[in-house]
Amino acid sequence: MNQKRKKILVLTHNFPREREDSPGLYIFTLMRELIGDFDIFVLAPHQKGFPTYEEMDGIKIYRFRYNLASFETLAYKGNMHEQIFRSTRGKISFLFFLLSYFFYGLWIIKKNRINLVHCHWWVPGGMIGYLLSLFVPLRMVITTHGSDVFILRQFKWALPVAKLIFKRAQFITAVSTSLKQLISKDLGIDENRIYAFPMPFDASRFYQLRERKVKKGTILSVGRLIQRKGYDYLLKASQILKNEGVPFELTIIGSGPEEEKLKRLIAELNLEKHVTIVNWIPQKELNSYYNRSEIFILPSITDWKKESEGLGLVLLEAMACKVPVVATKSGGMVDIVLHEKTGLLVPEKDAFALASAIKRFLEDENLEKKLAWEGYRFVHENFTLQATARKLKAIYQKL
Repeated sequence: MNQKRKKILVLTHNFPREREDSPGLYIFTLMRELIGDFDIFVLAPHQKGFPTYEEMDGIKIYRFRYNLASFETLAYKGNMHEQIFRSTRGKISFLFFLLSYFFYGLWIIKKNRINLVHCHWWVPGGMIGYLLSLFVPLRMVITTHGSDVFILRQFKWALPVAKLIFKRAQFITAVSTSLKQLISKDLGIDENRIYAFPMPFDASRFYQLRERKVKKGTILSVGRLIQRKGYDYLLKASQILKNEGVPFELTIIGSGPEEEKLKRLIAELNLEKHVTIVNWIPQKELNSYYNRSEIFILPSITDWKKESEGLGLVLLEAMACKVPVVATKSGGMVDIVLHEKTGLLVPEKDAFALASAIKRFLEDENLEKKLAWEGYRFVHENFTLQATARKLKAIYQKL
């Protein structure tokens, strides 16, 4: 190994477990873009059925064990906070999680002589980075994706801990300007210390097909089936469209803890002929779904944990395929969807507004084409992998 190459350890609880896996794919995509300039190591939680070490495209990936394999359930499901706060077993499991995370990290740093860590989410990644910096000389970058900061508004006792960790970092990045402002306001951190730029989407995977066959009234949404995605409001909007005689077919691609609840709601609203839920599909197949859709919807809301959408990468993917988008005025989505310029924005938790926006697109082909084109252009000018990688590379080099 070339000793002159700088080494970076990425701490994250969300990272692809295999090549076509969705959790943390944007982190993998970004790190892969930087592998020509740095040696990249990743430390992420283990899950049953996956190796504890492997290399993917030159990235060295360690997965730490923290329990019996059947009990390693905290990561990759999008509900770590719920598991921790709602059960004693979750709290005990999280304690072992942190201990194992720390000792694995210390071992990797000493073994490979690493002096720069990039922590995704201040908890648990930033917490571990902070603890490691007390034992070995380290420089630290923290990237917040939203959920880790939003939760501080519900659990204010954690604010002093978060402040300590963020102030330890040499650089802080946020995936949206709204998130940057939130960090500055809630944690008292100078905005000049926070760099706002999004996690990238892979433009080589998401693009408009030459022979794009779109059936009128086809609507798509992609995301975890969790409360924050606001799918119950999208289903209520679908009922409004059905009652008004609007022909449509809605496909929701995703899985998660809200799946059974949403299926019951589909039955209660008599939407079985109009709405289909499809479990997660390989990323390489997702492009074809975008290209078969007339409209893309992301109806995210602020949930019970006071979390909202950090950015909304699926919006970028849809816009890259020249699909017009509807989103809610929630979290970082307003950085992507500029109302009546790159898409349509509606208030969150408003089924009537969602239904009205969908009808506008279905009834106005010129509006569809105009906003689809402007969205496509906006994405390629501002949100490419190369643009994000250049910004992160500059930060690494400064350190």
